Amino acid sequence: MFNIFKKKDKVVISLTSSPKEPKESEKLEESKKYIRHKGISLLSLPDNYIVLDLETTGYNPHFDEIIEVACIRYSGSEKIDLFHSYVQPTPYGDDSIHYVDDFITKLTGITDDMLVTAPKFKDIANELYDYLGDSVIVGHNVNFDINFLYDNFLKCLGCEFKNDYLDTMRLSRIALPDLPHHRLKDLKEYFSIDGVQHRALNDCQITHTVLSKLLDYIQENNVDLERYLHPKRFDLTSLTGDVTLNDPSNPLYGKHCVFTGKLQRFVRKDAAQIVCNIGGFCDNNVTKKTNFLIIGGLDDIPLVKDGKSTKMKKAEKLILDGQDLKILSESTFYDLIEDSLN
Repeated sequence: MFNIFKKKDKVVISLTSSPKEPKESEKLEESKKYIRHKGISLLSLPDNYIVLDLETTGYNPHFDEIIEVACIRYSGSEKIDLFHSYVQPTPYGDDSIHYVDDFITKLTGITDDMLVTAPKFKDIANELYDYLGDSVIVGHNVNFDINFLYDNFLKCLGCEFKNDYLDTMRLSRIALPDLPHHRLKDLKEYFSIDGVQHRALNDCQITHTVLSKLLDYIQENNVDLERYLHPKRFDLTSLTGDVTLNDPSNPLYGKHCVFTGKLQRFVRKDAAQIVCNIGGFCDNNVTKKTNFLIIGGLDDIPLVKDGKSTKMKKAEKLILDGQDLKILSESTFYDLIEDSLN
């Protein structure tokens, strides 16, 4: 439940939530209703900006937590100052207390011992919010980080996080469309950049170097960014899969899938290509052939009303009419395609 009021120059929203872990159906319903009012995605860089990266316990900002925050403030190419903190998440375990599982430790190098004395997010929220101010945020796949910060600032301070941002992943897809993948490690390799990934401060430094390389490449190759400010929709039905990657055991195999909202980990075309490689089909709109509707973020989408997109409303009507159609949360979709990413 949200209560909205004004506090000085900030829009303040009080958020109440149940202390009980929600069921999967409740998670999906909450994800559908919750809309973030974020800043604008930019393709140009101001003189002053902050490069930001988080490490977290998982991919879903509704149910996972931040464990490390790093920010580096720049003026042009000059580093001005930085903010860094580990963050203690909610502990778990019966016999012994744990903060992160083995996978996160292997991925990031962050251990339980490093988080035992770390502050909780609520203890650094004010300082971090003030540090970020109204600066443009730069990051790789930065919507992931912004969504986590938005939800945590909302919960701890009652304030929305509405800074404009520049995503180096989006920029790299425009500048280097022929690269098979545009993950930070792919760009690090492409530009021969040194550094260890999956630690927040290191990733900030790598991201800044990637940003500099991309801007140089864009200038040297006269890449026109203007035409990407209002891109045309891609026809997902034109995609064909790699039959050597088909997986008949996957629930998406042979099924018609439709996406709505903005995914955190992929642009829609790339996610649809994964479905096609599995052996599924992707369509642009919900029809009587649709088997799965995958829901991404619904932030600032004009056709969203009462927390639901037009596609969601049509899917719900078809379900009530008896169609075998399932609505999947973004996290559930990632679970289904995980084996295809290895």
